[in-house]
Amino acid sequence: MARTRTQLHTSARSTHSVTRGSAGEPTAPTTLTAPATLGTSDALTAPATLTVLTALTTLVALALGLGACKREMVTPPYVMDGDAGREVFARVDPAFQSSEMPVLFVTDRAIDKTTAAGPQYGFGRSRTLDYGVATVSIDQAPSWDELVANSTTVRNHRPQTITVSSVEKLGEFAPLMSRLGVSNGVIDLRPGAVDEIHAERQEFAAALDRWLEHTPRKEAFVYVHGFANTFDDAVTRLAESWHYGGRQAVPIAFTWPAGSGGLTGYAYDRESGEFAVLHLKLLLMALAENPRIERVHIISHSRGTDVASTALRELHMEVRAATGRGAVGMLSSRPILRMTPEQIAAAPTTAEYLKIRTLVLAAPDLNIDVFSQRFMSEGAIRAAERTIVYFSQDDGALAAAQWLFSGGNRVGDLSIDSFTPQQLEFLASVPSFEAITCETKGYSSHSYMFMHPSAFSDLLLVLRDQATPGPDGARPLEQPKPGLWLLRNDYLKPAASN
Repeated sequence: MARTRTQLHTSARSTHSVTRGSAGEPTAPTTLTAPATLGTSDALTAPATLTVLTALTTLVALALGLGACKREMVTPPYVMDGDAGREVFARVDPAFQSSEMPVLFVTDRAIDKTTAAGPQYGFGRSRTLDYGVATVSIDQAPSWDELVANSTTVRNHRPQTITVSSVEKLGEFAPLMSRLGVSNGVIDLRPGAVDEIHAERQEFAAALDRWLEHTPRKEAFVYVHGFANTFDDAVTRLAESWHYGGRQAVPIAFTWPAGSGGLTGYAYDRESGEFAVLHLKLLLMALAENPRIERVHIISHSRGTDVASTALRELHMEVRAATGRGAVGMLSSRPILRMTPEQIAAAPTTAEYLKIRTLVLAAPDLNIDVFSQRFMSEGAIRAAERTIVYFSQDDGALAAAQWLFSGGNRVGDLSIDSFTPQQLEFLASVPSFEAITCETKGYSSHSYMFMHPSAFSDLLLVLRDQATPGPDGARPLEQPKPGLWLLRNDYLKPAASN
């Protein structure tokens, strides 16, 4: 039974837990005792403690949808069923035709320990930004023909287990703090710092050649995960997407220090996300300055949407300021940087400068007011040529987060009825923005974009084919109202699976 908006957005006096059915989908909510108020001892009563613990457990369980270390590979998305999928895999370069999936990782996680498999990254924070190759392997090492056959069969798909089998660190970006100095009482980059940064970017660019040499798509797919995800969670999820996308372009997992767990885990992860913003900006700048990279696509999920959108907002403001189009330059009677209208018109846009073609915000753990101000009022939407938001009113994790942290409505659990006619008119007038509500059942209610074969199919069509929505195109989404698209549970499901 679908939950109503009243159930999703409960008051502070009542709360619901979200239980999981046999398929991992939340069932109807169960009412718990009302949270007790805090007394002078600042201690929660037993019923309130139970409520908080249940909400935290729900939040973490629904947010992950993943197993630890080893987990089952997701079933093939509908668009990969049969001949269509076999044609995609036929174009894979021989260098990538194996049961192993190499993923480039970039992380500001601290190393917990080093094993025979390589460094093991935990949830501690590191000011050094490491990068390297994480290899995801499929158990029992099927041949390429066996893997293709199983990856293009929806109805009789045989479950396969995947694991991160090795991690190799290739290099690092030194902490930005180490580049600073004090001159005449002013903190600034010390002499030689700029040359050191450019040298690090050149070394990083060389690491991308492992993929660029074997793909016609000189592009990068940057995945920014959500809260409670481990290093392995981020890498395996991107490996699956890269595999079903035809093993094209460079898969980059930007994995930030999440996954501490416990009662304070969400709060810790939120601050880790804030910590990681600078490092994501450094990564995006390194990709923008790589002459071999033609386009960048960012796929963010859950709390990772806040990390990605904050980084893009800040970069957008910096680019606009540098080109005389910042708020000070445009609105002030005393602009700091004076440029002629011709110079301003000739300057690149943020999307052009950063080469960002696509920004995907999947199940965004973003406050709706923050999102509106950041993307619309401050213009962060112009940091990418195309922005696509996937949301679902049945997102159990975001409903739990909203109650537990009193954060207001989340973008990720909106519904069609959440929008006013004026908002819909505005959305319909922005061709580079797609708002898609997902009615997906039977899989994790928070990780549906990567686990449900219908939603996963649409994501692949966006990233792999740059397809646009419409009844006559490759993405035949319904349009219940102007400005909104609807993805149903059976979207793109083949009539008969091979």
